Amino acid sequence: MDGAIRLSLGLDKSVLAIQGPPGTGKTYTGAKMIIALVTAGKKVGITAVSHKVIRNLFDKVSELSKDQTPKIGFVHKVTDKSETLPDGIIEVTKSADAIASLQHGKVVGGTAWLWADNNSADTLDYLFVDEAGQMSLSQVLAASRAAKNLILLGDPQQLEQPQKGSHPEGSDIAALTYLLDGHKTMPLDKGLFLGVTRRLHPKICAFTSELFYEGRLQSLAGLEKQTIWGHPRFKGAGLFYEPVAHRGNQDKSKEEVLAIATIVGELTAPGITWTNAMGEKSNLSKDDILIVAPYNAQVSALREKLPGMKIGTVDKFQGQEAPVVIYSMTSSSPEDAPRGMSFLYNPNRLNVATSRAKCMCILVASPLLLEPECHTIEQMRWANALCRFKEFA
Repeated sequence: MDGAIRLSLGLDKSVLAIQGPPGTGKTYTGAKMIIALVTAGKKVGITAVSHKVIRNLFDKVSELSKDQTPKIGFVHKVTDKSETLPDGIIEVTKSADAIASLQHGKVVGGTAWLWADNNSADTLDYLFVDEAGQMSLSQVLAASRAAKNLILLGDPQQLEQPQKGSHPEGSDIAALTYLLDGHKTMPLDKGLFLGVTRRLHPKICAFTSELFYEGRLQSLAGLEKQTIWGHPRFKGAGLFYEPVAHRGNQDKSKEEVLAIATIVGELTAPGITWTNAMGEKSNLSKDDILIVAPYNAQVSALREKLPGMKIGTVDKFQGQEAPVVIYSMTSSSPEDAPRGMSFLYNPNRLNVATSRAKCMCILVASPLLLEPECHTIEQMRWANALCRFKEFA
């Protein structure tokens, strides 16, 4: 983090890219950089693919600078104002009002549309692009005219934002993906790689690091304490595979719904305990479990069977975490999978699903998914990630 702050303060009409794998403190690092830059009298803006992401970075800056005097203020350019707002955040609907607030030392947030506007040109010393692994290169380039320097925060190994519209060839890929130029992790001469996760147990981190981060990701010391005990099969920590045989299922599997309901019932029974990284022990509850699936139809079926639990698509739970993650792959075979292997076997989707787990990830899947008939080298790579999970389990 100190290196990131030092580099950012020294930028001169340049770009600093920071890749932050799951749990490595990307938002924390970005917030600390913003605090240092504002303290140094710099004009700072934030952009992202959604207002939610912008607000999340606002909140982290506010949290980490709460004892600072004078306090850092925030202005958010939105289309429709919220009914309630946290202290220190002002919403405006006019771009001119957002830009004018920079003269009063405010940190200003807005989508790429705000910063691409002609009236925003050269108004910033620094523009932070959060989740730059999701924002397209074309959007980042359009917004970049507002600032002397760019800070890109994100992780191209997570899921990208779906793109709409037509773009010149190559400009529709994510900005950080473009900078990586085929690498899975940020080269030393291109930017910074945050290599210590504060979330993943070493057994989960070993899989995540090997498959998605070229062996560069490590667990923070102490995370090996994160364990679950009391269940005859799901005990300790790491990856677990629960095969469920079924045929002909595409985007919904009642067999997997029933299997997951059984697992949840067993894990939340009396006597099943969860120990966190501080060594504190408690009974495992429904709030300690995330259930993810690739398809909305399976999510709906799971919610009907398990009301009140945290259940959603992989895309929805990106950025969240829990002691236990259960991943329902749903489709009976590669041939049954809606949108084909490229969606269901997408390594980034598997990375997001498995890396939500602090302690244990349980893969519930048809054995046929581990026996795909691959026709291209790319399909072999996709299948390899899933098969490697089973080897780690």
